[in-house]
Amino acid sequence: MLFSRKPPPTTSSPSNAMELPTTTLLRDPAASSPPVPGSNCVLLVDDEPKVLAVGKAVLGSAGFEVICASSGEIAIELVRHAADAGSRYAAIVLDLTMPGGPSGFDVLASILEIDSNAAIVACSGYFQSDARELCRAIGFYDVLAKPYNLDALCTVVRRAIARAPMPAAGVEDPVSLESGMMF
Repeated sequence: MLFSRKPPPTTSSPSNAMELPTTTLLRDPAASSPPVPGSNCVLLVDDEPKVLAVGKAVLGSAGFEVICASSGEIAIELVRHAADAGSRYAAIVLDLTMPGGPSGFDVLASILEIDSNAAIVACSGYFQSDARELCRAIGFYDVLAKPYNLDALCTVVRRAIARAPMPAAGVEDPVSLESGMMF
């Protein structure tokens, strides 16, 4: 079993720049077990360490507990472990394009087999304008295009946790496929 734990970000004294932590993959399930998520816990799944670090910092500062997974396989194991422990993630933000493993769509199918009510947000840099409708039709709660606005990340996660209805067609949505402050 593989899972990821990330140490909290630190600041460096000379420049006060945020130091982005690296992901540590724990490969021995006997050495330690994956964390069990709390009621406000978000699973952030991406193969880019910087995206995980910034996403964890942003969501953490918004009051969420965040667990990061650097691959689809790790995400599936974390969701399975949570379900076995009688718990679940409040929301999952899933990158659709992670080389070397299952596609985001395969990860979606596996997670929904484990937790059919999972609120999963698709995240990718390759969305077309009709992506939201297509992704919702196959089981995603919503979509978030990369590079995404940090406020949009928090908004879509809050909306997914609340299972809030999506804005009607033609209504201004703060989580659009084209946003401002990106990472």
